[in-house]
Amino acid sequence: MSKYNKVNLSDAMLQRGKSPSPVGAGNNVSPLVPPVSEMAMMLTLDQVKPNPDNPRKSRNPRYDDIKASIRARGLDSIPKVTRDPEGEDVYIFSDGGNTRYQILSELWQETGEDRFYRIQTIVKPWPGRLKCLIGHLAENEVRGDLTYIDKALGIRNARTIQEEQLGKSVALRELSDLLNQEGYPIHYSSISRMEDTLKYLYPNMPDLLDSGLSRGQVVSILTLRSAAEKTWSQYEIVRDESPDFGGVFGATCSAFNNPDSYSFEMFRDELIGQLLKALPHPSLNYDRWLIELDPKEQQRREMFGEPPAPPVVTPVKATLSSLSPGTEETRLPPQPDDKVHITGLRSGTLTGAGNRPEPVPDNNAEVDVPTLPAALQSLTDGSQVRPANRTETQPDLYGGPAVFSGESGVQSALNDINLFSALSDPLDESGRQPSSYVSSVAFAATGLEPVTDIWHIPALQDDIEHLQDMAYRLAFELAEAMGCEDSIHEDKAPQAAGYNASAQSSNEFVLFLAGMTGNLPKQPFNMFMFCLNFFGSHVISDQPVFADEHVVKVMRLIRVLRRLRELQRDAAKGGSDEL
Repeated sequence: MSKYNKVNLSDAMLQRGKSPSPVGAGNNVSPLVPPVSEMAMMLTLDQVKPNPDNPRKSRNPRYDDIKASIRARGLDSIPKVTRDPEGEDVYIFSDGGNTRYQILSELWQETGEDRFYRIQTIVKPWPGRLKCLIGHLAENEVRGDLTYIDKALGIRNARTIQEEQLGKSVALRELSDLLNQEGYPIHYSSISRMEDTLKYLYPNMPDLLDSGLSRGQVVSILTLRSAAEKTWSQYEIVRDESPDFGGVFGATCSAFNNPDSYSFEMFRDELIGQLLKALPHPSLNYDRWLIELDPKEQQRREMFGEPPAPPVVTPVKATLSSLSPGTEETRLPPQPDDKVHITGLRSGTLTGAGNRPEPVPDNNAEVDVPTLPAALQSLTDGSQVRPANRTETQPDLYGGPAVFSGESGVQSALNDINLFSALSDPLDESGRQPSSYVSSVAFAATGLEPVTDIWHIPALQDDIEHLQDMAYRLAFELAEAMGCEDSIHEDKAPQAAGYNASAQSSNEFVLFLAGMTGNLPKQPFNMFMFCLNFFGSHVISDQPVFADEHVVKVMRLIRVLRRLRELQRDAAKGGSDEL
């Protein structure tokens, strides 16, 4: 046997370091000296605790997988720890490892196995509180499992620590430069968005953000807020009792604090509804708010400026020639073309071409009349002026435009009155709605998708994405009226109708909505009984189920889907979806 005692290296490594023995009664035990370089050390769970500045506040999404791996194989990676010389006599994790510590603690309590109690670590010199926090941020950034709100809170904490160390406030650019120098690259604009998140969103919807709302979803809400506040400031009328924008936006955020009920589209619609109530301005209806909050429209305005004002028809000077009693004739000045083209933007106008009347000398008083052919004057303004060569006028018994006998040019113009002009609201000579006019379907201007005009689609919403949104809101609202809204789901695929409905449903109305998307029902349904929902019958008990506003919205849904399919066909054959 060797003269040297055998030493059990494993037991020796597991022993804690010892302090020098006291020399005299008045001497104290010397404190532990912090290491000057990284060194390996075996520590127990009692000697280690999580870093108090750990940016992760929510549960690691891979927690269960990591725990299963450590239970089966032990701790593969060696965590780095450090000790604050001015803090407690314990080690804290300097570059991640807090989740593994929590798992080891649970396994030690569950199994009592020593391999979970003792941890092989690497002790590094104390880098400072700020560098420890940045180390945790960088370590989580590599794995990509830190939620956006945890990252925002962590960077806010880093800014606070730096300001405490410097004794002054730190600008976002300074903080960005520091984080970049420490190996955590982030642009100051990203930090600014995080600050806005903590200022405007987190106080009102903490549960939603803590559930893991992504950066893209948060940016969409912030963009929506910025556009809404800009429009609000343009139309706000400051009064003593008027609500402020921050209160309206905060109340909307609080209403969507539940992760299970949040949807960006529903959030936007609810915000518009609250804005309409808080800021009842005549220029701000639902469609106008929808355009103002559209990111594509904001980008277009940044590139090309504000949209031009609607065109106004400029009156020209014309003469009235005195003819035989009871007869009047409108004469227009000479035109450069042989044809006069009329293009109708909305209802009340015609699309076509008429022959230009021959010019006559200006020998009478001047009056203002629109630049329209005389043959079509009575079709647009209801006046009694008519050409002398027409001898018969047949007024329409149902309030439509009058019918003239005579040349084929007028008949051609009358044939151009299409479904567009029949289902739209009239405009005056300047291209605007008369101030005294009330839409015949104004009673349907309620709900998720208010309808004031069945046929007209605003130019800024005449694209596939907007039409899909409109179709989904209309279909959902109609299904909600029939008690089958759970069967309607949003579908924003390029060739989708904006929504989908189950073609295997037993509900007749769901099958009807599914058929409108092109998804043919698997089973037929009683079309006669279904039509009674719309029309009713002469029997007293067969009253229509649909209210008038829902019938109008069905017609509007048909119009929206027709236009959507037209744009999708153009896109499929290489055309443009913006006509």
